[in-house]
Order: sequence, then C-alpha cells, then structure tokens
Amino acid sequence: MANGLVIHISAGDDRHTEALSQDTILIGTDEDSHIRLRASHLPNDYAPNGTVLELMRGNNSFRVKHFDQNLNIAHNDEPLEMGARIIDGDFLRFADSGLSLQFFLVRSLPMVMGGGQSQVAPFIENAAIESVATARRDDAKVFLREFTRELIREISPLTKIISLLLVTFLISGILYIGFALYTEVRRTRQANEEQKTLITQLQKQLDETQKKIQEANEKNIEVQSALSLVPRLIEKYAKGVCLISGSYYFVESGTGRPLRYAETQYNENGEIIQNGEDAIPMTAGGNGAIAEYEFVGTGFYVGNGYLLTNKHVAQPWLGDENVTQMAKLVKGVPRLKQLYAYFPGRAEPVTIKFKVSAQQDDIAVCYVDDITKLEGVPALPLSQADIASISGRNVVLIGYPNGPDRILAMRDDDEAKVIRSRCGASLETLLHCLSTKNRIQPLTTPGIVTDLDPRRIAHSAETAQGGSGAPLFGQTEEVIGISFAIFTENKASNFAVPIRFAITLLQKAGWKPPSADNNSQEATASNQNKGVTTTTN
Repeated sequence: MANGLVIHISAGDDRHTEALSQDTILIGTDEDSHIRLRASHLPNDYAPNGTVLELMRGNNSFRVKHFDQNLNIAHNDEPLEMGARIIDGDFLRFADSGLSLQFFLVRSLPMVMGGGQSQVAPFIENAAIESVATARRDDAKVFLREFTRELIREISPLTKIISLLLVTFLISGILYIGFALYTEVRRTRQANEEQKTLITQLQKQLDETQKKIQEANEKNIEVQSALSLVPRLIEKYAKGVCLISGSYYFVESGTGRPLRYAETQYNENGEIIQNGEDAIPMTAGGNGAIAEYEFVGTGFYVGNGYLLTNKHVAQPWLGDENVTQMAKLVKGVPRLKQLYAYFPGRAEPVTIKFKVSAQQDDIAVCYVDDITKLEGVPALPLSQADIASISGRNVVLIGYPNGPDRILAMRDDDEAKVIRSRCGASLETLLHCLSTKNRIQPLTTPGIVTDLDPRRIAHSAETAQGGSGAPLFGQTEEVIGISFAIFTENKASNFAVPIRFAITLLQKAGWKPPSADNNSQEATASNQNKGVTTTTN
C-alpha cells in the first residue's frame, strides 16, 4: 500500500526532495500548498493562481485529481490527463520552463523518532551528624568525702527528692535525646542508601533511553538517505548503464563454415513439405539461412574504455542448456557475431568486444576500441570496502529487465504497435529504433540486502531476465555487486557477485581506475586494446 509520496523537484540548479504522507497533496504558489513553487519556476507568461496540481491517494496509488490546464504539463513526455495514475519513476515536466517533478511511492516507513535530551535533577546528600559523649570521673579526696557526707546530712529530704527528680529528668532527657539522634542517624543512612540505589537505577534508565534515542536518530538518517538515494543515483549514473545486445551462430568443427538451416522443400503441387527453419540438424552446406541467435543483457561503464557484465551475457551459449545440447547434436562451435552497447541518451549503439571472463564467477570484461565514442558517459565508482557490514542495508539496482519488451510496455499502445510494425523485423532493428527515439532508459529498483555469502550477495531489489549484469549500488553510491541470477521462488533472494572479484579481473585485464588524468589514461588504454586478442580466464 502507498503510504506516501517522495517528490524530487528540479528547476535549473535548484534541486531538492520532499517526502509527503497526506491523502491529498497540493502543489502550487499559495501558502496552502504542501509544495510551494516559485513564480520564477513557471513559464514567464503564466499568471499564478494558487493550486497548479492536486494529487489524491486511492486504490494503493496516487492519481491526478486536478491540474491547471493553462500550463502545458507533460506526463512522461505525453500530455497530462485528468485522473492519470502516478507510479514509481514518473516525470511531470512543465513546458517553457526548467521545472520537472519526479515521483516515487513510499510503501512502508519505519517509526521515526525525534531527537531530544532527558535530564535528571542532581541529588544532594547531607552528611549525618555524629555525636560524641565523653565520661569523666573525679577521685574524691578523703576530706572532700567527709565534707560531702556532712553536707548531705544538712540537706533537707525535700531538697534531696527534688534534686533526685531533677537528676532523673536530666538523665532521661539525655537518654531520649541520644536515642533520638541515633534513630535519626540510622534513618538518614538508610535514606542515603535508598537514594544511591535510586540514582543507580535512574542512571541505567537514562543510559538506555539515550541509546534508544541514538538508534532512532541513526534510523532517521538512514531512512532519509534511502529516500533520496534513488534520485541521486539516477541523476549521476543511469547514463553509464547500458543495454547489451548481440547475436551468435555456430560453425562446423574443423572447417569453420557457418551452420545453416536446411532449405525449404516443396512437392509437385508447390506445397511446403519441409520448413527450412524447423529442420534439425543443421548443416554447413546448402543455401539455407545461417542459424543466428539474438540475446540481450545489461552492462555498465567503469572507465578507460572498459565495461562489466555477466559471462553468460557476453558468451550467452554458456548458460543455455538447450544450446549446449544442440551444439553437441550438430557438432558445431559457437561464434560471437556482434556485440553492441546502447547507452541512454545516445542515438547510435557502441560496438564492444569481449576481452576476458572469470572461471568461477559469472563476470566478464568487455572493452571499446575507440573510447572517444564514450565521451560524456559517466564511469560508475566501484566500492573497495568490505561487504561484511552491509546486511540489512538499502541497495539500488539499475538495469534492463525484460529488455525491449519492458521499454515498449512503458509507451502508449499505439506507439508500441507502430514501433513493432516498423522495426520489429529483428532485435537489432527494434533496439535501433528505440535508441534513435531516445527510449533506451534503465529501470531502477530499490531493495535491501537479505543475506551474505563470501561469493554472493542476496538482495530484494526486483529484476528479471535481461537484467543480468546490472550494477548493484550500496548506500555509499558505489557499486557493490553485479546482478547475475534470480530466485523465482522468493523475490527477496536475487543474487549479485561482490564487486571485489570484478575489480581483480579488471586489473588483470589492464584496467586502471579513472582519475584526474583520465583522458591520457583512456587514450593509452585505447591503444593497448587495439592489439588485444580474446581470452577466457
């Protein structure tokens, strides 16, 4: 269920991201708008009149409830319609201005806690009052003893009684005061012990509360970073991720002649009795069509003319059991015919060549002879950090799942039919049409790391066939893995090869990381690549 909407706003150099959770979202120029636009962001001849665009949540998505039709607003390069549905990655562009909005649905968010401080009042301990009593004894002299006896005899009984009572009261008072002081000191000491115990408990609770607050703040930062990670990666590196397309055929062992389908045969009545394309096994003789097989995948540019992808993309026959069985049946050897890379925003594909692949991991390195054809293509940064701490972290996958089928599915039905009818004769012609129309755009899917292994990363970023070779980005905006497999029984267990294995393979192939002196390095790499022969590691 859509719990909110993240809107990436771009107006010239002014770019920022807003996260909203309202059922109705107002975008306009007045103070009641949830997102307030500057008048300078809108066309010069437009008179602001309050709300420009109103979105309403319903049926697990957002739809356009109202918009100012005086503005020429395009929805994914098509005219905006009332009631249009907003999905992940959609663009709204305002004609005659540099203003554009990109939308991302928020499915669920963890609890967000604000920061704060808890204070505990200091307790003051009062020192106990100790009392000291001293005893004193005098040794009577003989004459004093006699004097005392005589004095007592002279004192009247009443005086003696009164004196005895006074002494008794005095002693009783002293004893009472002494007991009271003892009781008070003991009570004070007991109260002090209780206060110390309470202070210890409060300090422990304070430490636990501060720990929870710190964890909540870190979670808040992580959530905010995750919400803005996808737009940043699209803006920086989407143009460095390419759709790889190619074809291969089989040649006869020993002669090197390409294997062909059997020729179509007819009977006396002109009816087909054998379809050449369905005939198996194939042969090296005859005039039948050469048996070719087309394929698509994903790759990405890492600088100095080098690209990374999967081994089963650069050498597709290795991962197809049917092709392996057929090769044994016809006794043929596979040969790569052509390999192209289609980058977003470029009308013409770039011819690439397979250079080296890993023995154990599904990684392959390709290169471009003339790296001037890659001018302006961003080189994706490769992470050198240890992946042991990324479990549960956010990741983003950028690739081309389902190849041209997904790209056509994003177009209007009429446009898709026209493209297929005009350009659907082969995969190469279809991709060329999409490239010239600037329709080659990768799909970006977020997820989290669900499991780790020394040689693979399991994640929940969705992908499909055609997404093999896609770069997997971590929260540091660096590539941490290369997607190579999907687990159909569990969407949270798609797999990627850790990028450190690809870095080792790249270094063996002669790649050097892009630097400030990138132009001279790429020129040297281009000259070296022109004399390289294809090998398999």
